[in-house]
Amino acid sequence: MSDLLTRTAEATPKEKPSRRQRRKPKKTGTIQVWLGRAALVVIVLGGWELLVGTGSLDAQFVGQPSGVWDSLTRMLASGELVAPTLDTLWATLLALLIAVPSGILAGLVLAEVPFLDKVISPFLIPVNSLPRIAFAPLFLLWFGLTIWSKVFLAVSIVFFMMLFNTRAGVKGVQPDQLAVVKTLGLKRHEVMWKVALPSAVPSIAAGVRLSVTYSLLGVVASEMVSAKQGLGLSVVSFSNSFDINSMLAVLVVMAVIATVFGLIAEKGEQWLLRWE
Repeated sequence: MSDLLTRTAEATPKEKPSRRQRRKPKKTGTIQVWLGRAALVVIVLGGWELLVGTGSLDAQFVGQPSGVWDSLTRMLASGELVAPTLDTLWATLLALLIAVPSGILAGLVLAEVPFLDKVISPFLIPVNSLPRIAFAPLFLLWFGLTIWSKVFLAVSIVFFMMLFNTRAGVKGVQPDQLAVVKTLGLKRHEVMWKVALPSAVPSIAAGVRLSVTYSLLGVVASEMVSAKQGLGLSVVSFSNSFDINSMLAVLVVMAVIATVFGLIAEKGEQWLLRWE
């Protein structure tokens, strides 16, 4: 009898925790993560400030957190960074608007046309492996000291990233799904738009999220080589004058921009994948 009761108790499904109970570990974990992040920032900045203050590090070469903050507030108050920031942002957005759609389209074409894919694929990896910074003088020769020289340097990075991600996403469609839709009589273009492309959305969204960061990096790299204006030019100018604190302040601004772009891309990815 007792054995029967024991087995009955084991077989009885456990009561599911309430929604409030399920949320508690998530909130606790989130708080712990943010506390850990705050502690890491305090340790790094505090240790940096302490080492410079005691003379263990030379502020002329590594800067100082308090000096970086002073330079940042001064430049923000004077509006010194407004024009370079807007110029870099505009070039980054133009690069994304050109490279993301064209890269997606090229990836779809290669995935849809196997013959073309076999012809072009051997050339994609060698071309993509070339250091983009080496093309900066060439783009400068073609477009001069205009915004387009840095736009197309960033495009040369983002385009291949979106092409590879899109092609891999479309090719990753399960054969069973393709077999089912073919039995339903769907035409080739219908299979692409109704099955293959939706299945590739996670891969495309991941590519867009990476492209946001790499587009900014490409623009800044081009500005550091040669430009009339931009955050990259500001970094080089402060570095050449040994104003390390101001240079690091510009890098802080770039980090904030990259973080905001990344958060926007992440939210967009979550919206696109809301059906999963």
